[in-house]
Amino acid sequence: MPPHSTVCGLRRAELRSADPAETALFYRRLLDWTVLQSEHGFECWVGERRCATVRADGSPTETPRWRPVFAGASETAELTGPEDTPASMVTGRAQHGPWAPRPRRGEPCWIELHTSEERSADEFWSGSLFWSVRQGTPGVLYTVRDSAIAGRTAQRGSVAGTGWLCYFTVDELDRAAERVPELGGSVLERGHHDTLGRTLVIADADGAVSALVEGAGGWGG
Repeated sequence: MPPHSTVCGLRRAELRSADPAETALFYRRLLDWTVLQSEHGFECWVGERRCATVRADGSPTETPRWRPVFAGASETAELTGPEDTPASMVTGRAQHGPWAPRPRRGEPCWIELHTSEERSADEFWSGSLFWSVRQGTPGVLYTVRDSAIAGRTAQRGSVAGTGWLCYFTVDELDRAAERVPELGGSVLERGHHDTLGRTLVIADADGAVSALVEGAGGWGG
């Protein structure tokens, strides 16, 4: 196991929404989460592992977006990288990542940074989170002891723009593609990831973008 001060995976993903109750309901129905209300919003679980938090948005004029909460840091802090890309880091053990159990339905199975400022992004995130940078296909991988924690690739154009794209695993991608519009969301793109296989990029009713993967065999595929 890497040193405790090294950020080595996700504690959870976090989404700030203008209507956290409706947003949490959308993902509960899509990903079969157990959703519990708390003083901070809604805590979302798969079994005994918390996978996400949905809370009220302090900036309702901005398009909501998922942000990673990375675990294993020596202190708790908010980070803002190039292109105003947000993330958090917390102390304690990662619940999702290369040293965590295999992702189950509804859990995060990968996190990927899309940016048009590759060099500055690599310097910021590797320096802030004590990662190594290794060439991948495409883009690069952010690693700890040769295990991939996250990926970094180019901006996705109009589909997902820049920022962190969080991938969640589902049992049947085609069924998920049917459910998304039924629940008020949108299917933005069907694609194929080099390591994850078939993917579906979606937006919820507020426009927050994430991606779905069918039956992820492990963190990052």
